[in-house]
Amino acid sequence: MEPKSQPPEPSPDRRKEARYPLEASVLVRKANGETLRATATNISSSGMRLLCPNGSCPLTPGEEVTVDVELPECPDKPFSSWGFGRVAHIDGGDAGIQLYGGHFDPLPPQEDEQ
Repeated sequence: MEPKSQPPEPSPDRRKEARYPLEASVLVRKANGETLRATATNISSSGMRLLCPNGSCPLTPGEEVTVDVELPECPDKPFSSWGFGRVAHIDGGDAGIQLYGGHFDPLPPQEDEQ
């Protein structure tokens, strides 16, 4: 009788920073000018996970993109944001984006703050 094999140990998470859950609409801009609407499901200072519509993602690993994050349900947030990145991986309708540059714009002051 052969011994039963043990399931492999789960590999440790290799991320450098913690990821934070998020549900925000994003607009992904490809270098050729095409755009794609998706949903960011988590984010860190160096990456984000996107859920593409319809269960498939029309991005290619290694492709350079700009991602605009929209936070309409959080009007108290002090910024809007966008980031430069590259598609790190695709898994069905999910895309991992490695961010390497970004910008945060202060929102204009509210009338009651002036």
